[in-house]
Amino acid sequence: MNLVGKVFAARYEIREEIGKGGMAQVYKAWCNLLNRYVAIKVLKEEFKDDREFVHRFNVEAQAAARITNPHVVSVYDVGYESGLYYIVMEFVEGITLKEYIAEKGVLSWREAVSYAAQICEGLEAAHKNQVVHRDIKPQNIVMAPEGVLKVTDFGIARASNSQATMTMANTAIGTVHYLSPEQARGGYTDARTDIYSLGVVLYEMLTGKLPFTDDSPVAVAIKHIQDTPTPIRELNPSVPVSVAKVTMKAMSKDPEQRYDTAGAFLRDLREVLIDPKGELGFTNVSEGSPEPDMDTTMQLTKIDDETIEKHQRKSALDDDYARYAREVDREMEERELRKVDERRTERDRKKEERKVTWIAVLSAVLVVVLLGAAFSALTGGISIFGGTETVKIPDLVDMELAKAQEEYKDKFSIVRKSETQSDKPEGTIVEQTPEAGDHVNKRADMVIYVVVSAGNEVVTLENYVGMDREEARRAVIDAGYQVNLIEKFSDSEEKDKVLAQEPVSGEPVGKGSLVTLYVSKGSESATPSPEPEETAKPEETAKPTSQPVATAQTPSQPANATAPGIGD
Repeated sequence: MNLVGKVFAARYEIREEIGKGGMAQVYKAWCNLLNRYVAIKVLKEEFKDDREFVHRFNVEAQAAARITNPHVVSVYDVGYESGLYYIVMEFVEGITLKEYIAEKGVLSWREAVSYAAQICEGLEAAHKNQVVHRDIKPQNIVMAPEGVLKVTDFGIARASNSQATMTMANTAIGTVHYLSPEQARGGYTDARTDIYSLGVVLYEMLTGKLPFTDDSPVAVAIKHIQDTPTPIRELNPSVPVSVAKVTMKAMSKDPEQRYDTAGAFLRDLREVLIDPKGELGFTNVSEGSPEPDMDTTMQLTKIDDETIEKHQRKSALDDDYARYAREVDREMEERELRKVDERRTERDRKKEERKVTWIAVLSAVLVVVLLGAAFSALTGGISIFGGTETVKIPDLVDMELAKAQEEYKDKFSIVRKSETQSDKPEGTIVEQTPEAGDHVNKRADMVIYVVVSAGNEVVTLENYVGMDREEARRAVIDAGYQVNLIEKFSDSEEKDKVLAQEPVSGEPVGKGSLVTLYVSKGSESATPSPEPEETAKPEETAKPTSQPVATAQTPSQPANATAPGIGD
């Protein structure tokens, strides 16, 4: 199905296909009304007459449309046209978190925790709207410019007050490597299911590895139920104990031992960013505490042989939809890895080209020098570069450029070739050509080219605590850093005042580094209660464009059935 060039609702002009999943294709489109790019997810033609698929597609639109959060991809519109069901969403220019992890390998613990906190904010907003994602994985997290993460693809989301369960035959709907134990067992799922999956994502960012792998999806699912992952600090000793403990708590196999809410998980993530050693009393962990081995948890969640055999008997997964979704998931994983390999190959090719160019240049220079030396020897000392008298090049390194030019103005022309970042004072010579001590033939126009220090880019961080939110944000950006704003309740500071910063003031920080500002949300007791769900939503909330998406269910289909989204 190629829809490039088609216009939906006399408004959305399809420009190009940007993704494909088990049940839908995603296109980049131009909105002629608001003059902006949007993403349009279109249900595949083969499913348009399948009431169950239409229902699952409609579930995604309804689930995502209820959520308004900067860390969740917004849904603008839904509609039906020319036999096609579609959802209009925010277009995010960037790569997936999975691609980023594949490219970087292991993330620094601060970056990993900061990213997990952003995802957790999006989940907190979803859960407050009674929506459980059920397929949290880095493939479903988009990295927008400036390091902002957004959760997308609520293709198998459902309302948290639904009594739906997930059978083993349906586990292929979610990606098995991030599957919670209760999903693998076909048990009841709630918000804590998303917390487990986010814990797996955080584990992968911290270690560069998945906690469980095997040759078959069923084998991986059983490992989620009964195996213990390799301790995080064994794979990456630089991770603080507090961060490892927070991650493993989120990955507890017993939902009762996980964080009760995404908000509780988010609080601990923010606190370990500020206080990784537990010295300020934010958390109950310290650097000397051992990482939990989860042995007691295992005793609560191990399953008997009969249950394992039951899972293994279902390993065929003869359900057509599950098998198709599993194949699509594999194809997308391979496509992501191919993209990473292609980028690496392109970088290697450019490096090789630069290497060949430098070798050719150096070879040419060497040939000229050898020819000059040979000519000089044959002509009794007369050089092709000048007369027979030579001059020794002085040592200009560490001299100020102006001083060197003044001191040697009668002998050489000292010319600034370029500037470079350096620990030496600005204006100081750090390199010269020819080098000090070289003997060159004396000429009337002898030139020494120099590289001058532009100063050191590593500076001490200013103190932004106590400043207004916007004033501090602008000051951080103007100073050449990236900024990440995190809101926290505070009884001592008024709303929009900066409570703390990471790194702290006075710490040496390189230009372009990430600076996190913790901003007061005001007193928690003063926070107004949320409006009822019936309150009218802003203009951009989901609404039918032509005719409503069908939600009718056939008697043979369960009301709680769900389907994968584009990330599967």
